[in-house]
Amino acid sequence: MSTPKRLFQNLSLLQKLLLMFLTVTITPLLFITVFFYDRTEQRLLELTYENMSSSNQQINSNVNAQLDSLRQISSLVYTDEPLQVYLTQTYTSDYSTVEAYRYIDGLLYSMLTANNNLASINLYVYNESLPEDGLFLKHITPENLPIQYLVQLQQTYGNNIFSNVIQDKKGKNVIYLGRILNYNNQNQHYGMLTIGLNEELLYRLIEKEEQNKSVYLLNENNQIISASDKSLLNLPFSEAIGPDLSSNQKVVTINGQPNLLVYNTMQHGWKTVSLTPIDEIMRSSRKTAMQIVVIALFSLGLSLLMIVVIANYFSRRLRKLNRQALKVEQGNFIILPDDFSKDEIGQLGTAFNKMSARLKELIDTLYVKELAKRDAELYALQSQINPHFLYNTLSGISSLAIQNSDVEVSKIVNHLARFYQVSLNMGHQFITLEKELALTKHYLAIQHMRFDDSFIEHWEVDPDLASHETLKLLLQPFVENAINHAIDEDHTCLNITIRVYQSVHAGVPTLLLEIEDDGCGMPPDQVRTLLSKKSKAGYGIKNVHERVQLAYGQNYGVTIRSEVASGTKITIMLPLQLSDRIQKIL
Repeated sequence: MSTPKRLFQNLSLLQKLLLMFLTVTITPLLFITVFFYDRTEQRLLELTYENMSSSNQQINSNVNAQLDSLRQISSLVYTDEPLQVYLTQTYTSDYSTVEAYRYIDGLLYSMLTANNNLASINLYVYNESLPEDGLFLKHITPENLPIQYLVQLQQTYGNNIFSNVIQDKKGKNVIYLGRILNYNNQNQHYGMLTIGLNEELLYRLIEKEEQNKSVYLLNENNQIISASDKSLLNLPFSEAIGPDLSSNQKVVTINGQPNLLVYNTMQHGWKTVSLTPIDEIMRSSRKTAMQIVVIALFSLGLSLLMIVVIANYFSRRLRKLNRQALKVEQGNFIILPDDFSKDEIGQLGTAFNKMSARLKELIDTLYVKELAKRDAELYALQSQINPHFLYNTLSGISSLAIQNSDVEVSKIVNHLARFYQVSLNMGHQFITLEKELALTKHYLAIQHMRFDDSFIEHWEVDPDLASHETLKLLLQPFVENAINHAIDEDHTCLNITIRVYQSVHAGVPTLLLEIEDDGCGMPPDQVRTLLSKKSKAGYGIKNVHERVQLAYGQNYGVTIRSEVASGTKITIMLPLQLSDRIQKIL
């Protein structure tokens, strides 16, 4: 026969929690009922007043969150310097206008989609050279922006101001946040911003708290801006409902009936006002107290005992599981003893044991293998460069051997030997920038012997970066590409500029390597496919890009800018870090 303990163990966790909480709630319910029954009606009013005030504060918190979201969007637009430029500059071509639309509409559309509670976002500008876009951008005209609202905005000197409730073209009630855009200069402004918030959204925040009471949301002028009765919108509260809030009365008479009045003021002057009929408070409270007082007294002792037993039972098993979780966090994968109960905690213990065993297995196998695979990929990509360059260099040596004396051959072989001495680097994948530049100079010396005076190199290198370490053979593939592909028949002499300097990208210090030439350039379609994995051209360039991303992550790599007949600019972005930090990556 099943014992009560075994039956309880086989119950689901939800059933156990329901049993516990149903038992626990009886005691505070009885205590509160007896307490209110024994005390005077005044004490009941005080507690109800506190509950209403707490409810108002919750509404205020929710409303403030919505308004803060509008203010945040307003601040982003107000301080957006590129947006200021686009809204104030003079436009003389369709291209510049389209570029402005792309930025303005992209910015506002992203804000609108990220905040689906907004009714609209609009910019109003004086700039006649920038036409309206039909979406977000409008001119400041009486048709678009009423004169009285324009004057009201101008008097705020760049601060946020909220309008009354206004019906938009779709018949929806909307409250607008308005702001002058003025370069932070009170005497010079270039436009206005309005952000629309549906009144229905504010009412939904009120509606959740509107139980046995009436709730109204007022603006700083005590005008109703949200309520269940939409005919009261924009009316003064004292005119629409009756009581004057300035009197600070807690009990007011409305239509001959006493009501408990509670209002809470937000930081910007808005108020949440709640009204509850006193008769309703007393009738429901007295009835409830009389019904449950007998049951509360009977269940008081039993519920206290059951709460202690049940809470201790659950907490003991959960504490045991928690202690084991802390051990796993420290790397100790000891398996828990079997828990034979079939409830959720027992199932959780079984799953935890399986997870610990599986996690240990993964750490012992997959993690180590992935590290080895990553190193192998780096070395494999590195080794694929040398045969490619060796073929071209030996071709140059062969040509010079036919055309020149042994002295020239000796020079080119010497440069080649130094090139490989630096590039091999005793098997290490990282070298200092000083060595990387020396390696590139040896390569250029070899190419000068092949191409005579067909190109000139220029160096712009920050000397403070010489000791920083980086992947080797980053510059050579791009210099080779410039020499082999950038020279056309009309070029008398190709200029190749190599720059090495530090910068900041997305708030992170970066090291930039640039190779720029004034050669024949490339068409846009060729530039787009050059780094593509499916492209068979530009193998050395793809090789560098992949090695950089493998070593440093997807935020770094190679970018290409090129125009036909204007030249090409290659930028390699790397993290600016010390040698010991680079070695940790390996």
